[in-house]
Amino acid sequence: MMRRVPIEDVRSGHTLATAVHDRSGRLLIPAGMVLQEKQIRVLLSWGIKAVEVLDEGADNASLSAPQEAVEIPAVEPSPEMEARADEILAERFQHCSVEDHPMAGIYRLARRALLDDLCRYSPKRRSEQA
Repeated sequence: MMRRVPIEDVRSGHTLATAVHDRSGRLLIPAGMVLQEKQIRVLLSWGIKAVEVLDEGADNASLSAPQEAVEIPAVEPSPEMEARADEILAERFQHCSVEDHPMAGIYRLARRALLDDLCRYSPKRRSEQA
């Protein structure tokens, strides 16, 4: 089982049940990590208000166990999300020629993955789930 814990109540030894991302969708801390003071400071510095942690008595193997797929309604990326993705990728691929093979394919895959993350963690998506 997991529970949502305000960041003020997170302690060393808590295990993250879900990954924590920043506002632009970048991974800060992956799911399954046992938090130490350093990770808690990172969460605080990024303004994270609460995290999902595993209950101490929960079976931690459930993180790696296959789970049933959950149907999440598709959200199309907005023009703002596409512009943000292009901005992020321009920085990450600044030393590459993304028109040439194989970088063109890598860039296309990276853009699709980034747009998927931006859609998944968009404020609109979070308000729909609440």
